Parts: sequence; structure tokens; C-alpha cells
Amino acid sequence: MSTACKRRSDRPRRPHGAGWPALLAGWLGLLGAGGCGGNYILTVPDQLASPGEAATVVVRLQRNDFFVLAPAIKRAAMRMRIADGPERDAFTDDLGYAAAAVLVPDKPGTYPLTVLHMDSWGDEIGAKASVHVWQADRPVVAVDLDCLPGLLIGGSQLAPRALQHVLAGASVLYLTRSGASRHGRLRQGLARAGYPAGPILSWQRQYWHVVRDGRYYNMPRIVVENRLVSQLPDLRKMFPNMTTGVCDSALAAEAFAGAGMRVVFVGAWAPKVKTELVRRNTWADLDARGL
Repeated sequence: MSTACKRRSDRPRRPHGAGWPALLAGWLGLLGAGGCGGNYILTVPDQLASPGEAATVVVRLQRNDFFVLAPAIKRAAMRMRIADGPERDAFTDDLGYAAAAVLVPDKPGTYPLTVLHMDSWGDEIGAKASVHVWQADRPVVAVDLDCLPGLLIGGSQLAPRALQHVLAGASVLYLTRSGASRHGRLRQGLARAGYPAGPILSWQRQYWHVVRDGRYYNMPRIVVENRLVSQLPDLRKMFPNMTTGVCDSALAAEAFAGAGMRVVFVGAWAPKVKTELVRRNTWADLDARGL
């Protein structure tokens, strides 16, 4: 995931000899004219897809005008492209979300997703994320990222080594309760601590559906709704061999079990779930005994 911020280039400059009243008047005049300054915030999450298919890319554009507020940018044109593939365009809705089905390459691999926006003032913002293209039959292990030690300050070697060991021959994806704006920081923590590389996804995503509108009612358009749904059912449809989830919390264990997955629980105790549960006392125990 990538969150990009760009400062507007048309901020008023303080003229020589002007005091605070003149500077304040310049700011108020700019705000009153509708060309407010501040930062654009473009949030682009990681994507997962199978070769030759389309990834439904949902992005959000906001503007941080007053440091703590980030109002959505409505009706903004967004341009999306994966690697050198065809460009797809979409407009943001009232909440700042835009979505489009973007074609992915025919070969498995990790590819850049580029999202761009240029406003009517000529300012352009861009953000990048990763698109992980996996074969549908590839073994995948889901890991609750929030249970991993050492992401903030480092110092943990057992957990990264255990995951590197037990994931031999399988891909890994990480699920987190953190918002998409923090995924870039979390990725840096994974790399710094030595965890295996993989996409970072939110446990829940914005729900979307396709409508057909326009003059002849035959142009498909993706509508992003204001409700969240679990990603696990869709991920399991995409990758049927994603059968195991690793975690250390009852909440994550219940989510994995609810999706029909086998739970590998790291800890001295384990909750009761409706699917198979394997307990490992510690990360060292997981490294020694495997999944």
C-alpha cells in the first residue's frame, strides 16, 4: 500500500514588508476563492489477482487542509495502471473513493500499480502500490500481522525465522486491523525485522458492486459502498489453497475459522473454534514443529 501526500504549489507567498494581517488576508482570499492549500492524500492499497484477470482497485483521495481534518475530494478523475498495461479511469464519489477493474499481466510476479490525479490547478499527485499476481492453485498462508513481534523496534528473530521456515513453498499474505494509511509503515517494519515479503491487506474492505448506467445502460461502473465486509471469503475463492491462518488472538482465530480455514494458534492457551486448531506454545515451537 502507498499513501502519498503532496503540498499544493499555489500557496500564497509573503511579500516583502507585509505583516501578518497581509499574510492572513492572502490566506482568507485563497480559501474564499475555493483554491485552498494543504496536502493531497492518495491512499492506494496492495492488490492480489490471478494472471490475466482484473484487479478491482479501490483508492481514496483526500486533502489535509487543517492538519487534523482530511475531507474527501469529490468527482476527481483518477488514472490507474498496472505495470505497462492499459490505463483505467474512474471518478471519486462523495467519500473520495474511486474504483476500477484494472487488467493484470499474464505471468505471476509482483508488479507496480500506479495511480495518478491532476486537479484543475495543474497540481498532480501520484501513489504506487504492489500488485501480487499468483496462480490460483498456489498454496497460501494467511498471517495476522498484528500478532507479529518486533515490527516497531525490532529485536525479534524467532518469529521471522519460524515463518520463513514453515512457509517454504507457499506464499504469505498479511491481514491487519490497521488502516490502509499505515500499511506502508508496516511493510517497512516487516522488511526490517526479516519477515517474508507479502501483500498487506485489511481484514475488512469497502464493499463494492457493479452497475450499468449511461445513455444506453450498458456501461459497467463500480460503486463503492460505505460498509465494510470481510476479505477472507473472496480471497478463498481466488486462492482455494489458502487453507491455514496463523494468529495469537481469539478474534483472528474466529475470523479464520469462520472462513473454513485451519487455525494455527501461537500461545500458551487457545480459544475454541469450529474448525481444526493447532496450538504452538511459542514461535520457537512453531519453528521446530511446523504448521
